[in-house]
Amino acid sequence: MRKIYFAFILLASALLFSSSRTDETEACAGDGSRKSAGPPSCYAGEPPGNFTCATAGCHDDFPLNSGNAQLSLNLGGADTNYIPGQQYTVTVSLSRTGLVRGGFQMVALQDNDITTSPGIITLLEPSRTQRIDAAHPHQGPCATQNKVWIQHTADGIDDVANNTIQWQYNWLAPAADVGGITFYVVALDANNDLDNSGDRVHTLSRQITPAISTRLSEVDFTSPRLFPNPVSATLTVMVNDAEVFFAERFVVANAQGKQLLESTSRVIDVSVLSPGIYSLRIYTGEKNYALRFVKL
Repeated sequence: MRKIYFAFILLASALLFSSSRTDETEACAGDGSRKSAGPPSCYAGEPPGNFTCATAGCHDDFPLNSGNAQLSLNLGGADTNYIPGQQYTVTVSLSRTGLVRGGFQMVALQDNDITTSPGIITLLEPSRTQRIDAAHPHQGPCATQNKVWIQHTADGIDDVANNTIQWQYNWLAPAADVGGITFYVVALDANNDLDNSGDRVHTLSRQITPAISTRLSEVDFTSPRLFPNPVSATLTVMVNDAEVFFAERFVVANAQGKQLLESTSRVIDVSVLSPGIYSLRIYTGEKNYALRFVKL
């Protein structure tokens, strides 16, 4: 009889442990140790659900975006436009006088396909930040699909300096123009009790567009166009109108208008240029053109 009773105790303990692990993976709420390790996916305020921990019953003591904390997002030069193939350092910051602890989650989605996070993410602080995706699941209330979330780890919530806590990672913009991209960010202004009460949730979103459009629907095929664009080595002027093939010269200039390269050929080596946005001026003698291109 003792053996049967002992076996029952072991089975009950195993079921209790299994239940607690399920709660850790699926729920936003929980005790301090689970919560500080980061929320499940889908709590960055992104569509279609627009969920945050304030709407999931975890940190809902106060209205969303109440309080004095300031949440900011710095995209490292891509704050309004991105250059395809360019790498940017993304910084999320939360500031408030007296701030003691903070957490965050964010995701970038294509405006024309909210199932996809464009570009490539590289963690700069793997002890303080982590990614959630199909290969690193922490399933929340939406499907993972091709999305990638970045958020704090258990070690990334206490590093407050000068009333500010921040997190960084590198984002390599997609190699081609994918249209508008929106970054969705949620941050938690947390108190010192490692519980889900007394905390405030803040959100923001930022839409950026490609620095130069290469969509075929926007190209006038009776005028010269550049291929490939963006370009890494050789730029070719293409057109249905033969007049450009008899252009007198092709001049590459920077954003300030300074001439950098000149050629008499419509196939131009631009490999020596630094990454950025340039213009190609085409002089035909009767009609001149100025086209922008992106050097990777």
